[in-house]
Amino acid sequence: MQLVLPFEGYWFTSMIVSGHDSELFEEFIRPMLQQGLSVRFQALGCSMSPAIRDGEMVEVRPVKLTELRKDDIVLAKSSSGLRLHRIVVLDVARDLFLTRGDCGQEDDPPLAGAQILGLARTKDVRLGWTTVRASFRHGRAIRLLARAQYLASKLLRKAVARPLVSQAK
Repeated sequence: MQLVLPFEGYWFTSMIVSGHDSELFEEFIRPMLQQGLSVRFQALGCSMSPAIRDGEMVEVRPVKLTELRKDDIVLAKSSSGLRLHRIVVLDVARDLFLTRGDCGQEDDPPLAGAQILGLARTKDVRLGWTTVRASFRHGRAIRLLARAQYLASKLLRKAVARPLVSQAK
C-alpha cells in the first residue's frame, strides 16, 4: 500500500487495486466518501476504454442515488470487487442499477443503491505540455481534444518511424 495524503479537500492515492487489494481499497475509501470527501486513484483495466483507459487518474465523489443519471460512471462494489462502470439501467424506486463496461458485451450483475460508492467526476488528460481535469458530465470537448492530440501524436510517430525503417534497408 502506498502513502495517501489529503490535498485540497480530497484524498489522493495511486494504490493499485486488484484481487485482495480491492477489499483493502474499499475499506480505505468508503469512509472518506461517506464523509463527503472525493477520492482520486489510478484506474486499472481496459473495460471502460476509451472513456477511461488503463492507468488514468480518476476522481470519484460521493453521490446521492437521486442525482444519478443513465450513462453516469459509478464506482460500485460487486461480488468480484470494485468496478468503475457506466450505468445502463437506473431504477431508483426499485433500488435497481445495472452497469456495464464500455467494452463489455453483457451487463454486470444487478446492484442495489448501497453498493454504489460514488460517481466518477473527472479524469486527468494531457493537453500539450499540461495535464488538466476533464469532467465526465461536462468535459466532452476537452476529452475529445485530448484524444485527437493522442491520435495525432501516434500517427506522427508512425510517419517518422516509417522513413527510418526504409532507409535502414
